[in-house]
Amino acid sequence: MDIQQLTQVESLCETLYIGTPTTGENGETITRKEAESRLLSLQTSADFIPQCQYILDHSSSHYARLVASNSLTHLITTHWNNFTVPQRIDIRNYILAYLANQGPGLQDFVTTS
Repeated sequence: MDIQQLTQVESLCETLYIGTPTTGENGETITRKEAESRLLSLQTSADFIPQCQYILDHSSSHYARLVASNSLTHLITTHWNNFTVPQRIDIRNYILAYLANQGPGLQDFVTTS
């Protein structure tokens, strides 16, 4: 993920949660339903775990962090048995470090997700 993709995710989150109009890559207007569909794609594969972590680490949008947190939770619980022990430890360490460092400054709806 890069900064341009992060900006797109943040725009989709604003559309989903606030209703702020967003335009897609081809200039089309994206509806809330379309924004939700695109954001839910983050939950389709464990390959999206690094993207969720990038969003959590680099986004200033509470809504983008909420989507990333929910997606990460879904991916981890769905694919837990597929991870090796070292991967599980890395995931645990990432989540604990993130909450320890960022948790106090996050909105309650992000930390509880």
